[in-house]
Amino acid sequence: MLKELSSEDIKLLMELQYNFPISETPYTDLAYKLDLNPDYVISKLLEFKRLGIIKRVGANLNYRAIGFIRKACLIAFSCRDDEVQRIAKIINESFPDISLKHNYLRDHEKYKVWFTVKGESLEKIFGEVERVAKACNVKDYLILPSRRVYKMSVKYDLYKGISWSYGVEREPKIVEDKELIDLLIKLQNIPISERPFKFEGYSEVEVVEIVREMIRKGVFRDFYGVLRERAIGFKENGMNLVKTEEPEKVARKLLNYPQITHLVERDVPDSWRYPIYFMVHADEREKIENFRREVSEDLDVEILTLYSIASLKD
Repeated sequence: MLKELSSEDIKLLMELQYNFPISETPYTDLAYKLDLNPDYVISKLLEFKRLGIIKRVGANLNYRAIGFIRKACLIAFSCRDDEVQRIAKIINESFPDISLKHNYLRDHEKYKVWFTVKGESLEKIFGEVERVAKACNVKDYLILPSRRVYKMSVKYDLYKGISWSYGVEREPKIVEDKELIDLLIKLQNIPISERPFKFEGYSEVEVVEIVREMIRKGVFRDFYGVLRERAIGFKENGMNLVKTEEPEKVARKLLNYPQITHLVERDVPDSWRYPIYFMVHADEREKIENFRREVSEDLDVEILTLYSIASLKD
């Protein structure tokens, strides 16, 4: 798809990701910044959304701030190739969407199905995963709780052909007002229209100020257009597992690499000595391989890269 995008299309999508205006008329402001007609920009963005290039425009909400999500775990199920689809179906049907964020087939020789589960407590997550593992007849699996999130920002540089973002995870302020929480959830997906911040019970000025305040408080990590990677030609994503005895030291050094979209330290069992996980996305595997080699040499660490073969969750 990337080859079919014009230079003007790429410039528009880059601005949507990296410089989305927080104002009452963000798409109009975006158009004027690019010296384009506002009606054209809105029409073009609606077309991109219809084609699946744009997933959504809105907040990158830190769920820990609103009390729904307290803990998160990366799970890996061991299985044969011919069992993947059956197991994936059971997993997808066993967790609500808000809990099950990802479910991928990855190219590990043993652990093939990788998914993330979020919930109120580790006890509940462990219990649910055990129940689902029994339903899948999976006896060998990993549960890797998040110890610390260092970065969570998925953006794609359409010029470089590799993911590219900045920012460090901050501890968010806790929001307890239920009416405000409802609004924050809605702000994850605003319409592509002339005035997208019209919400019942609030003035547009109030909503814009709330967005700015939530960004300042770390409740929103960012506010931008989220693209669908394969639709823009980013057909490769690598989950990189770092073997180290100094996870915090290594993680802080990894923050210097903008190619990384997710950077998480996890609690791991003695049999699985990979406490640091980071994601990189690219339009070709060679770019991820080159980056892995660069990081491995710079930091003097062993890195295992697991590539996504297919998404198992719609």
